[in-house]
Amino acid sequence: MKIFSIVGWSGSGKTLLITRLIGHFKARGRRVIAVKSTHAGYGVQPDGKDTARFLQAGAEEAYLLAGKELLRMTCLAGPDELLAELGSRLGQDDIVLMEGLTRPGIPIIEVESPQDGKALKTGPGELAARVGISGGAAGRPRFHPDRITDIAAFMEEHHEH
Repeated sequence: MKIFSIVGWSGSGKTLLITRLIGHFKARGRRVIAVKSTHAGYGVQPDGKDTARFLQAGAEEAYLLAGKELLRMTCLAGPDELLAELGSRLGQDDIVLMEGLTRPGIPIIEVESPQDGKALKTGPGELAARVGISGGAAGRPRFHPDRITDIAAFMEEHHEH
């Protein structure tokens, strides 16, 4: 599987980039998995609701079916357990796009925040690439946000050294 962390300041365009990459890869027959990480406290189901109670009671997994959407919930010890879970369920050709979650060994693509001129969140040595409209980080590729085909090709060809 190919896995990338997409990071950047709030409002920088991370979600837009990910949705455009999903569309690109899906149009080419690829299976895409998106992971959103939030540092703020967040519950999919409020305490006291059925699926939250199932997990609190010790269920390994709880599923919420709403129309044509299925939400799988499980309790994890942390991000490394998520990566192990993904690795056990996904194939070599699958693409995983993680927003807001970085782990050692996973390439980082940072989306530049064009409106406020903030510095990058990630040190240049940690970046695989940068997406933005100004100058690039030394030694790292920079892509214009509208060049989805180029970004996707970079992701397909990227190998960690």
